[in-house]
Amino acid sequence: MFRRSIYTFLLTIVCCTSASPQGLKLFSPEVKDAASYPQQVVMDFLERYFGKELPALQQTSMERKMADDKVYFRKGGINDLVQVSDTMPFTISLIDKFYEVNWMKVDEPFVTIVFPAQYDILLGVQKDEALKQFKDAVLAAPQRIKDSNVPANLENISESLYKTKSDTLNLASLTDAMYYNKVDGDYYPVFDNSHLDYSAANLFHGLLPDADYRMYVEQSVYGMTTINYTIPLSQWLNYCAKWGLRVFFAVEEEREDGVLALVIAQSREFGYHHLLSVVIPDKFVTDRNAVLKVRLTPYIPTHNVKNLYQRQTNETKKRKWN
Repeated sequence: MFRRSIYTFLLTIVCCTSASPQGLKLFSPEVKDAASYPQQVVMDFLERYFGKELPALQQTSMERKMADDKVYFRKGGINDLVQVSDTMPFTISLIDKFYEVNWMKVDEPFVTIVFPAQYDILLGVQKDEALKQFKDAVLAAPQRIKDSNVPANLENISESLYKTKSDTLNLASLTDAMYYNKVDGDYYPVFDNSHLDYSAANLFHGLLPDADYRMYVEQSVYGMTTINYTIPLSQWLNYCAKWGLRVFFAVEEEREDGVLALVIAQSREFGYHHLLSVVIPDKFVTDRNAVLKVRLTPYIPTHNVKNLYQRQTNETKKRKWN
């Protein structure tokens, strides 16, 4: 039995036609436009997988591919997809690490499909290809909508300092907390030399819209090799916003020259984490030209992130950043 999460939303199919040379069209542009980007990726996957990828295969190869991809029908089958009408309610549920999509007919399940919340299957790319395209994916992200609203239910941590209610990831110190100062009854994101750790966390949560920096990135790719490039911090935040990534932050070491931090950008919707080890110079609060040095490992499967973090932590203790 799957444990259902609260991440469930209801959509109505606006358009559904039979498979054609152009592929299976299950969703109208209006439906996709109304959905978040992760939801759009799921919709594109359904149309591509059942409209293009599978029809190009022989029957035995089709069955083998579905088995390898862990895509299966709990109700109905491929032929039933072309019978879905635009009046049938359509749901997508994220259930633990699997998606379940379901069409209802006369208050009964008509077609139910289950598949992994796994980025390579959903995007139709191999991991090595995704790693090579990662920089371009970051740079292609549209400018995010900045939210200046102060979260409700802040917790007081000392004097005028407050933080958001937070969750942890693997470690108690690795949290998604954001930090605020209370001044004359109003709340402002912490960003000062007295609280470099809180200021750095707020920086990677995008709370300082006018505080942009350059990120010098050393990114892992396949074959024990790396590539190097520089991107604006604002563009990284745009990418995180587009993909709905949840950011966790922890200080690994406070040094004379700044802060060594661990940042994990988590995607439950696609089953991966991006892991960043970041050197943040101690002058970053006052010097907007400061460069953040980043070691980046993208697309870590959710179940592997703890082992990779422990290995990276051990390596960090042996070798300091320059």
